[in-house]
Amino acid sequence: MSAESRASAAMLARLLVEVDEDRRGLAKRMADAHEAKRRMGAQPSDAGALALAAVALHGWYTGVETIFERIARELDGDVPRGDRWHRELLAQMAAEIPGTRPAVVDISLVTDLAALLAFRHFFRHAYAVTFDPGHLENELARLVRTEGPVNVALDAFEAFVRAALSALAAPPEP
Repeated sequence: MSAESRASAAMLARLLVEVDEDRRGLAKRMADAHEAKRRMGAQPSDAGALALAAVALHGWYTGVETIFERIARELDGDVPRGDRWHRELLAQMAAEIPGTRPAVVDISLVTDLAALLAFRHFFRHAYAVTFDPGHLENELARLVRTEGPVNVALDAFEAFVRAALSALAAPPEP
């Protein structure tokens, strides 16, 4: 294996490890979201449950975005910059980069992911706000319906990376 191939393999292996770690964090935030949903079902105005829901939504989307940033930096060679970089990153992950990688998520997920991004932005800047239980319930429902397809997409992406690693490790054809 050439030095360049070893470096590429190391980068891909590291990316898999980091994405796996991020996905464990996503699972923890989903557990928090389910607990918040359960508590809000019993007592819709439970301030602790509302805060837990908001933190879970914020944390889950931040974890997804962290994965997207890793992919953009390592495979695409570029993370968007500027005022709209978060939305541009979403669009970048929904696009195939020919010769580099497939789309990481289906374009159909971008609307829900953008809404979760918007909630995260609101949460980060909501210093003195009272959370609306109805709005949080809607965002939790969005998270629940988005989580499965995102996990499927990330599974497919990880399979792509594993296949690329295998191709790098394969002996050259004569």
